[in-house]
Amino acid sequence: MLDKEQLKGLYVLTDATLTPTESMLEQVERVLKSGVKVIQYRDKYASDEEAEKQCIRLQALCDVYEAIFIIDDRLEIAYRINADGLHVGEDDVSYEEARARLGEDKIIGVSCYGDLERAKKYANLGADYVAFGAFFPSPTKPHAKMVAPEILKMAKEQLSVPICAIGGINAENIQLLSCYDIAMYSLISAVYKDDAIEENLEKLQAKI
Repeated sequence: MLDKEQLKGLYVLTDATLTPTESMLEQVERVLKSGVKVIQYRDKYASDEEAEKQCIRLQALCDVYEAIFIIDDRLEIAYRINADGLHVGEDDVSYEEARARLGEDKIIGVSCYGDLERAKKYANLGADYVAFGAFFPSPTKPHAKMVAPEILKMAKEQLSVPICAIGGINAENIQLLSCYDIAMYSLISAVYKDDAIEENLEKLQAKI
């Protein structure tokens, strides 16, 4: 049984460039050893075959560390490998289709950008968390639209589901968001930079 109470703290994503296939498992294991309990596989470029192979390995690794493993967008892979969950954005498979396919027990998170009404809609439909952002310029999503941090205050007041912040978050700016006492902080570059995963995570953990 998935422990959805673990949807909190640092939420670390993989990346086609920063976590290449040959080193991804080793990098993610270092993240898990540092205490992170939520991992997402995100790679918009890998073939379905390659993505599925990686996701099988990552799900097994997360099981060992009793962490949650979520796949970005690839519904059929999530279904086939019995992944813990799926994350969907505006241009991905719909939340409704994902829930129908994966069932009530799986975790489904939804990107809501700066749209509080979208977040309310999917929270009411049963989304397990909603994500807002980007809050800062992101090296991995350079064209993402910026969102004002104040939306987190409004979301906290109006939503009961876990709230996740995403987009350009690092050790220098995370405190500008952590003051809103949200559940999760989605991270990519700030974790893997300089191959100093453990040190980077320690700095980030200290500021939330």
